[in-house]
Amino acid sequence: MFNLKYVLVLLLISGIIISGGIFFVLSNQDVEKNVVFIKVWEKEKNILHLPLYVAMQEGYFAEQGIKVQLLNGSDLAAKDLYAGDLADILLTDPVDCIYHQSVNQSAPLIVASLAHRDGTFILAREKETISWEGLRNKNIICYPPETGPGLVMEKIIRNNGMVPMRDLCLYNRIPDELRLGVFKSGSGSYIQLSGTQALIAEENGAGHIIASLGESANSFPSVLCTVKPEVISTRTDSVQGFVNGIYKAQLWMQHEPQITARAIKTHLGDLDQKILNQILQKYLTMKMWTPDPQIDEQTFNDIKQLMLTTGQLDVPVTYTYETAVNNSYACQAVKTIQYTPKDEQGKSWFREIFD
Repeated sequence: MFNLKYVLVLLLISGIIISGGIFFVLSNQDVEKNVVFIKVWEKEKNILHLPLYVAMQEGYFAEQGIKVQLLNGSDLAAKDLYAGDLADILLTDPVDCIYHQSVNQSAPLIVASLAHRDGTFILAREKETISWEGLRNKNIICYPPETGPGLVMEKIIRNNGMVPMRDLCLYNRIPDELRLGVFKSGSGSYIQLSGTQALIAEENGAGHIIASLGESANSFPSVLCTVKPEVISTRTDSVQGFVNGIYKAQLWMQHEPQITARAIKTHLGDLDQKILNQILQKYLTMKMWTPDPQIDEQTFNDIKQLMLTTGQLDVPVTYTYETAVNNSYACQAVKTIQYTPKDEQGKSWFREIFD
């Protein structure tokens, strides 16, 4: 009798395992058939895009039935991005995005903020405590105003009661590859550099980081997720799944910062690990990837008004926040995606039954 019970138990367990295996295989096959491919364009690999890389690495897009194909500047000519179906989603800065919206009614719509702060820094030749008012009558090597970092510089200068080119001089037409060399040669009192460039320059003795524009400018998104209107109208579920994946990555990064390591190794592995760790900590401190993918109306209007002031937009501007931004996907993601504490993530349905 004992042996019979023992055999029956083994048969029952074996049946469960085999049935589970068959179900798993069939389910995976069904999932593979229903996977939707989304082409996402980024100008270049950038640590500011980290939530995207984390979502890919950790399978957050796969959970939504999405497989992301990354395209970059070497894959597509910028002039082709807004035509045809070369890319579904574009990662861009707000200046480029709003400009294209102003000249093209069918330009991509903003659906989420990927990075919420500017990622550049001010480098000085000597260590000093920066006072923005103290930059009056100085020369700064910076980015052009038709770029996100350039417009942030304009914003900070104007917020501190100064007018560019009147109260201080901005060298904003130096080619990017020559800027640091020009600074090293003695031109400019300060230089504005991207995060990794600034840290590498400081490491090599070219100067000292004295300010973060992301902290000084506060809310000024550096990377937006934009989607073509035709993709929104025909593949709305896929767009929602993409934004869900981005938001989940932003949310999980706040609770489990260690998950960034795998994404960094896969997507940014050619950069110096020490520099990456340093810039990662700086960005986390300034709340670069706070889990809130929505773009608020005040931020959008402030950027648009600043672009008008600096001559980046033709007047009159006919489009509005309501026509340029679609926050419905971000709002839905915030409502439906909730963080699960790490000690509960591994619980299976079997364990939960007996807890």
